[in-house]
Amino acid sequence: MAGLSSAIKENINLFWLALAFFTRIPVPVELDFSSELMNHASRYYAAAGTVIGLILAAFLYPLWFFLPENIAAIILVAESLLLTGSFHEDGFADMCDGFGGGFTPENKITIMKDSRLGTFGGAGLFIELTLEWALLSYVMNDSWLTAAALLVALHALSRGISGALIFIMPYQSRIDQMSKSKPLATGMRKSDFAVLIITAMLPGWLLLDPVLMGTLTAAGILMTVWFRKFLLRHIGGFTGDCLGAMQVLALLSGFTISAAFLKSGLPLLSAIMKMLI
Repeated sequence: MAGLSSAIKENINLFWLALAFFTRIPVPVELDFSSELMNHASRYYAAAGTVIGLILAAFLYPLWFFLPENIAAIILVAESLLLTGSFHEDGFADMCDGFGGGFTPENKITIMKDSRLGTFGGAGLFIELTLEWALLSYVMNDSWLTAAALLVALHALSRGISGALIFIMPYQSRIDQMSKSKPLATGMRKSDFAVLIITAMLPGWLLLDPVLMGTLTAAGILMTVWFRKFLLRHIGGFTGDCLGAMQVLALLSGFTISAAFLKSGLPLLSAIMKMLI
């Protein structure tokens, strides 16, 4: 029993570490911290995404009830940026700048480490945020419950897809020594990876239609394989900015696929969620 209690306490600590690292949500406890613990906290990357999705879903109904869908969607996108401190969007913009303006692996990573926002990053952010707003507005036109389910499921799934890169490819440590994501990048144990994938998939399989979730899962696998090959070819591994960019791209892909299902008249919600409508 003592061993079980210790394992539970350790996992609770790892969850709070993940929430503190990946979000701006206040953590109500004093945590045990070390580089090794921070590395293992990556197992709860998707769980932190679920918390973000739940908070956004809680604000969605009053916004949807009192405001037009397009205005409510802008507020929700802004809230998601506040909850994470634009953590992933910063990585996405840096990667746009690095890969748009660099011609060698060293050039690309040096540009990504530059704190200034360039033309490619600015253009990428504008397109990304506009597309997220438009897609969220579209699914909100169907029902607030559909949008709420997608927010929870996709914020978890996109972080699982991003976190999988830590397990399946090397960290670009030769150049990316100062990254804020370096504590997560020394490798992921199989048990950490298993927890990551389970917590990434569970919300979607509970909330979304099985055909939609199966499509999202297949798309996520293909996206991960392609992104891994792309990064290995261009910079020989991943950086913290690449993880952020992967999360943003996975989230947008999930909303795009869901919007296509909605446009085609295909179901988006699971049987459990349909009973709440």
